[in-house]
Amino acid sequence: MKLITCFATLLFALPTFAAVATKSAAPAVPKILSGEGATYGGLAGSGFTLLDVRRTADKKIERLVFDVGDKAGAVMRGWPGYYHAELKNNPQRLVIDFAQMPNSNLDQAALNAKLKNSIAVTRTVMSLEPVDNSLNLTMDLKKNTKVRVYQVMGKATTSKVVVDLITE
Repeated sequence: MKLITCFATLLFALPTFAAVATKSAAPAVPKILSGEGATYGGLAGSGFTLLDVRRTADKKIERLVFDVGDKAGAVMRGWPGYYHAELKNNPQRLVIDFAQMPNSNLDQAALNAKLKNSIAVTRTVMSLEPVDNSLNLTMDLKKNTKVRVYQVMGKATTSKVVVDLITE
């Protein structure tokens, strides 16, 4: 009997780990891409829509905010869909691939109009890829533009992918 009690005491004294769900960690601080580099973020889902692009700028920094909605084009809470952003050099351009995004509320003409007076973007090309249901956005940039791309969780409004363009 003492042996069973001793064994039970030792068993309960060992550390145990419960299967408790943890909150997802906040995304890392976005790095600034200069020259060449890549970054990514977002989560996979059933499909997404590019709702809108908004632009603000001062003399050296321009911010582009890509509003991401669900597949039906409605506001989406949480993280945006998966994206991969790559800064290329010679010529300098930023290519953003939005995975699982077969829909866009903007066409090429509307996108060009929104970026017409950009201090960093010289040309844009947007294409929807029906084979893999993705949206590709290519932005030719002025020389020596630095880029920071990060995601914003949708809480009060829809989820977002933010691009800061820093010119010299």
